[in-house]
Parts: sequence; structure tokens; C-alpha cells
Amino acid sequence: MKIKDFFKIEYNKKKYFYRCKKCLVTSTRPRVKFKKKICSGCLNFKERKKIDWKKRFYQLEQLCSKYRSNNIKHDIVVPVGGGKDSSYVAWVLKKKLKMNPLCVFIEPPLMTTIGRKNLKNFEKSGFKVLRIKHTFINKKLNKYYFKKFGLPQHSWLSSIKIAPLKIAKQYNIKLVMFGEEGESMYGGIKKNRNNMIFDKENISKYYLESQPIDIQINREKLKYISLDTRDLQKLSEIKMLYWSYFEEWDENYHLKIAKKYCGLKYAKMKEKNAINNHSHTDQKMFALHMYLAYLKYGFSRATSDTSIEIRHKRISRTQAIKIVKKYDHVFPINYLSDYCKYFNINKKEFFKILDSHKNNFLFN
Repeated sequence: MKIKDFFKIEYNKKKYFYRCKKCLVTSTRPRVKFKKKICSGCLNFKERKKIDWKKRFYQLEQLCSKYRSNNIKHDIVVPVGGGKDSSYVAWVLKKKLKMNPLCVFIEPPLMTTIGRKNLKNFEKSGFKVLRIKHTFINKKLNKYYFKKFGLPQHSWLSSIKIAPLKIAKQYNIKLVMFGEEGESMYGGIKKNRNNMIFDKENISKYYLESQPIDIQINREKLKYISLDTRDLQKLSEIKMLYWSYFEEWDENYHLKIAKKYCGLKYAKMKEKNAINNHSHTDQKMFALHMYLAYLKYGFSRATSDTSIEIRHKRISRTQAIKIVKKYDHVFPINYLSDYCKYFNINKKEFFKILDSHKNNFLFN
């Protein structure tokens, strides 16, 4: 395939590709289920409306009362990126629940200027942030997973789940609070949907340990990236929590609080395949990650983001269809040179890799 052809690809009309009749989630989304043509993401959203959120938040208050240090010692680990959601979670834990969070920042690949500014502003607003740098090992693994599986930020995705748990163990902290449990919320595996304490064994199935790697890397250098049975035994006392279990998840409200109290700023311009300028603005690699989702599954950021907006009744399905048609297929061309430099490949090789991950059942 010629490079220019990547900007012209369109769907083949195949029977197995269809969209939820409520939102725009596709039948090709990994682990999604449909019931009467409605996706499991919409069905779960409806179920969450029945939850007694006051009771759930009371559970969190009781948990915090049990583990609160009442001194300068950190009593909960919170992974942060300087964005709206993690900033909100950390702020509520500190200001309303009187916890003393140790915030852990795992540097993403190709971090943006606005990402660095927002993280700095978050720190200035009164939070201790422990930084884990993006290393040569991360690059090496990301290149491997990009070429073989079409996952250009896989080592980072692993680290943001695994590093906070290992940091908690290192500092003898018993609680780790993540933000959104997106797997069940948006239509994936439901096992942990109603569990206050998340099953740590689940993450070991998806992050590195269970997947064969054809490159030799010293185990010690995978400290914050890999999780195996021995690690799970050491982490058994640590409670892995998700904020979305305790409180109704509202990104717009998170944005409001993060702007007001944590110094969050918008990017000057939105990315080519994004529908706003305040989500996933901390790194350039996420845009490629979602474009590869388009090549493999036929949907990208616009489908995911507008489906959430539809469920919250902030836009209509008709409006969302127009947005998806405009943005879902767009390749982030402005980052092309950055991607090639990061993976140390030329443009021809880069597009050859993209072509290898293209779903031929979906595209001509």
C-alpha cells in the first residue's frame, strides 16, 4: 500500500461490522457484547444508574478512616498524569477525605508540552509526585509491540497499572486508588464490576507476563512493567481500588474541579483525530494507538468519545455520526516525524507496519 492511500481507506460493508443502536460502539470492539442490538457499554451505563452512590461513597469514607495516617506519612498511592480525572481523584482524597496521597507519575512516550505544564501545575497545587522516567527499555518494548501487535505504547499501559502497586509495596502503603475501571464500564469483562477491591490477578493476564517476547531483557529492568505470580504474592496485602466504583464517573465535572484547583490547562489545538482539546493531551502516542484501533477494529477516538457523550445525553446519536465520519479515520499526520524518530524507522517502514495491522475484512 502506498503511503497516500492510508488517508483514503473506507469500510467494506461486512455483516459482522455493525454499531450499537443506542450509541456508536462497534461489534468489532474487543470483548463487547450485544443484547437486542444494544452494546454492553450502554447496558452497564443503565445499570449504574441504579447504584446507591451515597452508600458507595460511605464505603470509601470508612476505608479511608481505617487507613488514614493522620500524620505526614503517605497513606494511599494515586497514579496521576496531570489530566482531569487523576487530578480530580487526588484532590478529593486529599481535600475532602483528608488522606495524604503519594502520587505516582509514569512518563508516557512522546510527552507533550501541555502535558508537562499540567503535571507541574498539579504538583504546585500541593501534591507530592514520584516520577518514573520513560527509558530505553520502554522504547524497545513499545517498538516490539508496535511491530508485532500494533500496540505502540504497551509498556506504558503496563506500567500505569503495575508501577503504582509496586511503589505502594516499597513505601508500605496499603491502598492504591486508580481512576476509571473502563473494562467493565465500556462493555468488556464484567467480573470486577461490583467489586470494591479489584482482582490484581486480572492485570497479570494482559500486561507482558502472559505474552511471549522475542527480545532478551533483564528481569530487573522490567521492574515497573512486568507482573508475575511472585509479584502477586508480595502485593497480596495491597488493596487495588477504582474511583468509579465509589462515585458516578463524570468527566465534565472532573474537568471543572481540575481546572479550578489543580491548574489544568487546555491544549491550544486539539489533535487531528480528537473531538476536544482536553482529553489525552499529555502525549502524542495515544493518537497513534487509537488510529491503529481504527485499522484493526474500524473505530477510533471519535466513536469512543461520542458514545460516552450520547449516554450522558449531551449529544444526539445523529450528531455523533457526523463527528465520527469527520474524525475517526484521520491519521495524526502532524506527529509522523515524531513517531519515526521514536521507533528509529523511516516513513516507508512505518507505514508498512501500519499496513500489516490493517483489517482486510473491514477495509479495501
